[in-house]
Amino acid sequence: MSDFQKFLDENLGSIRINEDDAGIDAPEDYDIFKEIRDMIIALRHESHLTQKDLAARCGITQANISNLEKGVSKPTIESLKKIADALGMRLVVEFVGREVE
Repeated sequence: MSDFQKFLDENLGSIRINEDDAGIDAPEDYDIFKEIRDMIIALRHESHLTQKDLAARCGITQANISNLEKGVSKPTIESLKKIADALGMRLVVEFVGREVE
């Protein structure tokens, strides 16, 4: 291996590029499952329900509600519909354009 290759191998891994400085427009990823978790938790709290109460209302076990809220498991559309019904809400799914800055 040449001295130059050795130099590159040793030093390229430590280079950090600030995306703002590089002119890269990387789309912001969003965590849809975190948004859903946050909504479920907020709506449950607003309704003054425990996880056990919500579970009883929607026919999902308390453990499953807990796992959804902690992000251990991902909800299905069916479970979201049951949760929405139990909270007196209607589940709406839509695709919207990404905001451009």
